[in-house]
Amino acid sequence: MSASTPSPDPGGPAAPPPSRLPGWVGGLVGWKHLKLGLRATIAAVAAYGLAYGLALPNGYWAVLTAILVVQSTIGASLSVALDRALGTVVGGVIGVAAADLVGPSVPLTFLALAIGVLLTSTLAARYASFKLAPVTVGIVLLSDPTHAEPLLSGLHRVMEITIGGVVGVACAILILPERALVSLFPHCATALRLSARLLELGRDGLLGRGLDPAALDRLNAGARKALRAADARVADARAERVGRLASHADPAPVVRTCRRLWHSVIILLRGADRPLAEPLASRMAPHLDAAVTTLRAHMEALAARLDGGDLGDFGATVAAARSAVAALEAEAERLNAEGALDAASGETLAALFAAVSACTHVEENLEDLAARLDEVTGADD
Repeated sequence: MSASTPSPDPGGPAAPPPSRLPGWVGGLVGWKHLKLGLRATIAAVAAYGLAYGLALPNGYWAVLTAILVVQSTIGASLSVALDRALGTVVGGVIGVAAADLVGPSVPLTFLALAIGVLLTSTLAARYASFKLAPVTVGIVLLSDPTHAEPLLSGLHRVMEITIGGVVGVACAILILPERALVSLFPHCATALRLSARLLELGRDGLLGRGLDPAALDRLNAGARKALRAADARVADARAERVGRLASHADPAPVVRTCRRLWHSVIILLRGADRPLAEPLASRMAPHLDAAVTTLRAHMEALAARLDGGDLGDFGATVAAARSAVAALEAEAERLNAEGALDAASGETLAALFAAVSACTHVEENLEDLAARLDEVTGADD
């Protein structure tokens, strides 16, 4: 794409995905949102039915747990269920022990509550998986003011949380399931598209075509946000692998490669606010334009693959990017050999070779990204 050709700014608000729902409903929620709503509804009703059938005194804890456990992906549901189970067991044990020791004494109850919450909150601050433990201590310790049956109260709470967790996970797996990679890959695709636009803006600044600092900041912030969201989904994907609910390879290398690629683009941006002087800019412009255009095409092709789209003639796209980057490197070496860079300032040389290096690293990272994607998607086939 030439510098004069307008292109959508991916740094702006993302367009909502096409909804599969009819009429005005489709304008408010998407199919993905409705799926999560259906899973949570079924989980809540099923959990309450089981708690009611088992005559548990506070069945609403099973319902609340089931709703909280049901997440957008299977991996996220497994993680939440495990966290709630760990927190409930630890908090329940401490709460039951404290209630049994203090009996009906109000002063001792205050003391036991303070000690129990201190212990479990400290544990939760160190290990996030135990964040429910302080809540469970309070519930078990204070739910029965007479402390007549603390053990039974604690067992009821554990049973209610367990029922909710099991039902929530079961609904995540069985009711319109969605795997973590489905949510992870689009964030990587967004980071790629934003990096491609950043590469174009950096090229334009280096060649004196204008540089918009606000656009650079917006695009960089968007790429950073997308990669952080992808990092969060990696944990969910790993949970699915541990639970043997997915056979794909660890997707973390995919996210790391996308981040490396973004950092490579930033190398070019560091000198983009200092345009190359003539005639150096004229000599480099055709080669830098070709390199950035073909690299963007390569990025767009991989982003389409991450979104589940068609790659097209991917081999030709890769070959074009390799050729254009090699020609850019050759031109820089030719200028140096001719002595055309002898009179250039240190800033000019730094900006020029940063741009060449950035394009080289972007091309290498794109090929590495394709290989990492093959590892992940190939293992899942």
